[in-house]
Amino acid sequence: MRKIMKFIMALQIVIPSAGFLTACLKKYHYMNNIWVISSGTINDKSFNQSAWEGASKYLVSQGGQPVLSNWQNSKIRASYFEPVGLTPAEFKAAYITASIAGAKTLILPGFIHGNTIGWASTLANNVIFIDGSGQNIHKNMEQKGSLADNIVGILFQKEIAGFLAGFVTAMWLNLHQTEFNGQLRIGTYGGMDNPIGVSNYLWGFLLSADIFNEIINNNSVYPNLHELKQDILTLLQGINPALTVLQPIRKAQTVLNKNESWFSQSFNQGDGKVISDYLISKKANVIFPVAGPQTQDTIDRIKYNEANTKVVGVDTAQSEIYGDQYIITSGLLNIAQATEDALTNIYSSACGYQANSKTWDNSKATNNCWINTDQSSSTNANWLGVEKTKWIDNKIISYINKDQKLMKLATAVGAVYSKINQLHFVDTLALTYETQQTLKKAVLLMLEHGLK
Repeated sequence: MRKIMKFIMALQIVIPSAGFLTACLKKYHYMNNIWVISSGTINDKSFNQSAWEGASKYLVSQGGQPVLSNWQNSKIRASYFEPVGLTPAEFKAAYITASIAGAKTLILPGFIHGNTIGWASTLANNVIFIDGSGQNIHKNMEQKGSLADNIVGILFQKEIAGFLAGFVTAMWLNLHQTEFNGQLRIGTYGGMDNPIGVSNYLWGFLLSADIFNEIINNNSVYPNLHELKQDILTLLQGINPALTVLQPIRKAQTVLNKNESWFSQSFNQGDGKVISDYLISKKANVIFPVAGPQTQDTIDRIKYNEANTKVVGVDTAQSEIYGDQYIITSGLLNIAQATEDALTNIYSSACGYQANSKTWDNSKATNNCWINTDQSSSTNANWLGVEKTKWIDNKIISYINKDQKLMKLATAVGAVYSKINQLHFVDTLALTYETQQTLKKAVLLMLEHGLK
């Protein structure tokens, strides 16, 4: 009877989408073992699309595609389901639908699935939870029930993504010193104060300016940091030979002012206008909004104020959403790569996967299996990066992605945040800064030591 009811529920969900699915099936061949349950549209150029593309690329790789860089030419794709809404009941119905259709692995992009993932864990062999921890999740969301042991949590150090985006911003501003009359200034804001999803982005972005300033400081007492100066100057002179000196980056906001504006207090489009106007009035040359669709608010206010201000995007390649007139780069979470890596691990002998029977033998799983663990960008550096746009030279992208000293510095930034982050952003800033322009000595020492 329960199976019949599940089928009826699934049928009710699928029927309204039948025309859409039929149209899609003419274009692609969907594999029913791996399903992405979106938290919006699958073509959102963000978490959902990235997860689907990562899963699809993995499936294409298993089909013997000769040149994987051209995987998009294949008709093979992971299956996906777009719930009608974002309520727990609608997510649960989506999980059931995928389960009935034969899903062995459910991929859940976005922390919004955190309220329903316990149901998903009972409806598939394994679950990949992107941007959230898979630990201490109760099956069927029953707080007194047993814990799920089949989830892979994918975590991103967003403080490092913010730092890398900020470091690129510092270099870009220095390439445009004349345009900004030598007054190079950044500003940032988030939707809500969240130390693992928003505020850490802001912190990394702000910190990048102060680290950059310490690097170019000729009186620096931190030789490992200062050593990076010549590398950066040489790099930028290769792009703009007229550049002779690197200039410091200022912050539009006062970091030790407990009443400073950092958050719009929502993630709703329209609510980012006031704080965007504020940062523009403070002469920010570049603004880093971490507030979802409020990126559009910032762009709209730049246009309205006729300001010479640019924007740095967040999470995914935002120039693909908002265009590249204002977006100079984005702090990237490589969701597609993380998804592909997780699937590669799950469907391997490391997790006891038996290719012939297409089942898992848990007795043969090794300690290298990711199932029932959280995996982080701290051990997967290619899960983070910056967006290449018309504004950012390939030499800068190559430096960010390949320079060993900068990689060490980024790792040190993550280590610092893990030690000092607090529930409230202003408290984290108080542990970071001595003055508006000076980092605390303990922070600088950790960064210096990280470069050894």
